[in-house]
Amino acid sequence: MEEKRVCVVGAGISGLTTCKHLVERGFRPVVFEAEGVVGGLWNRTMTSTRLQTPYWDYRFSDHPWSEKLRETFPNGGQVAEYVASYARRFDLLRHVRFGERVVSLKYVGASDVEMEGWDSWAATSSAFGRGDRRGEWHVTVLREVDETEAVHVMDFVVLCIGRFSGMPNIPTFPLQKGPEVFHGKVIHSMDYSNMGSAAAAQLVKGKRVVVVGFLKSAVDIAAECANLNGTPSVVEI
Repeated sequence: MEEKRVCVVGAGISGLTTCKHLVERGFRPVVFEAEGVVGGLWNRTMTSTRLQTPYWDYRFSDHPWSEKLRETFPNGGQVAEYVASYARRFDLLRHVRFGERVVSLKYVGASDVEMEGWDSWAATSSAFGRGDRRGEWHVTVLREVDETEAVHVMDFVVLCIGRFSGMPNIPTFPLQKGPEVFHGKVIHSMDYSNMGSAAAAQLVKGKRVVVVGFLKSAVDIAAECANLNGTPSVVEI
């Protein structure tokens, strides 16, 4: 097999399974992970966060949960450990470069007009196939330890960075109708999770809280605030 330079961006669940898939097919991928651990968002969950489905419906097909697990709906820490155990079992950690954040991707070797006519990035019907046209990816990575940047040349890039990857999805409000006219504290659920349980509890303790939204993060935050201050202090809209 022709040697291919392949990188995976992100070492969460998708990134780890992609890495394993590539290794099994003879590739030697490099996984760039901005954080210091695998598992993605499962390493920054709120105290109240648990699986929404029974653990037997949320598992890798080739890696069972620990026999010591007793909860039907494991908490965030237990899920993070399960994901980490998957990486250890299949020796995936040796492919992961922790503390290295991908800050830009640039495809070099073909014009935008030329690429628009391709059926796939390899210019063939196969993801790793070789066609008449061939370029390469220049992947710029920022190292957290010394704030230096390095450019890595790759043939193929797989993005496994989640839906927002550290970028909060904040709606646009009309002028003078957004957070700037609210006299209280306004934060995104992502920032709340990143604060840690102790700091988050200190922020909302004794406060009346409005949670905008009604999906998983909203319900988790509402549950935490209600546990701290009582149900009447929390409103979800």
